[in-house]
Amino acid sequence: MDQFCSIFFTNLALAEFPEKPIRFVVAFAPGSSSDVLARIYAQALKESTGQPVIVEPRPGATGSIGADIVAKASPDGYTILMHSSAIVINPWLSKPNFNFATDLQPIIRTAHTPYFLVVNNSLPIYNLQDFVNYSKKNPGKLSCSSYGNGSPPHLGLELLKSQAQIDVVHIPYKGFGQALPDLISGRLDCSIEAPINVLQQVQAGNIRVIAHTGDKRHELMPLAQPFGELYPNAIVDGWQAIFVPAGTPNAIVGRLNSEFAKLLRNPDVIKKIKDTGFEPVGDTVSDFSQVMTSDFSRYGNIIKQQKIRAE
Repeated sequence: MDQFCSIFFTNLALAEFPEKPIRFVVAFAPGSSSDVLARIYAQALKESTGQPVIVEPRPGATGSIGADIVAKASPDGYTILMHSSAIVINPWLSKPNFNFATDLQPIIRTAHTPYFLVVNNSLPIYNLQDFVNYSKKNPGKLSCSSYGNGSPPHLGLELLKSQAQIDVVHIPYKGFGQALPDLISGRLDCSIEAPINVLQQVQAGNIRVIAHTGDKRHELMPLAQPFGELYPNAIVDGWQAIFVPAGTPNAIVGRLNSEFAKLLRNPDVIKKIKDTGFEPVGDTVSDFSQVMTSDFSRYGNIIKQQKIRAE
């Protein structure tokens, strides 16, 4: 009888979930890739569940502030987190107030993208092989930015440097908006960034895209040569994902995974995701957990080998 009651009330709670507004914490700043995608999902989730979904950017500490807020929230499914692959990198660089492996429950990867390598227009560099050749002829002279030490784009650059045996100076900026004037003027030679940050500048002819950290050509910038064509071990895949506090009932975890998987099959949502330069994913909880474990180990090895430190 006790088991029957437990199953009955669990199913009842699932049938009623959600029955009030959902707080959608974004671990990065307004206008960031995570924030843009979260607002796309929030609208679709509202239409699907009939409940308001309130997007709340809580940036800071490379996403750790927002993640800590959700880790400490009630595990009832009404506080969810939008984070990125930075969540498995941060522990190698700092000591967050939460442990992603024990304090958060993964739900689903919603989207992924490579990072794009762009250069100043005056450089005689038009593809990845040009970049490698120029770097070898001019060791230590090329300067390349990312949005921070240990960020996924920085790790992609470090992997390329290691695989191609080249010497390129990494310069961390607080964001592409700060790096762009230096890149256009030539004070900075190159940058490696998410597609949403560089697409308009490339289309306007202000900078040149030459490559990206993925393994196949990208729809929005097909001239960019994938790292994987020449250096398969230099591939870096940046993902965006949904989490809830650890201890959230399995029934609600499953419902949230199902709701997000459904909206990621919506043609309108797919188009909006692709317009940002991302590709939709929509994996299972188990598959996403395996990706996190693998990336945590791989990125940790890069950070240790290259002796990368937080800024």
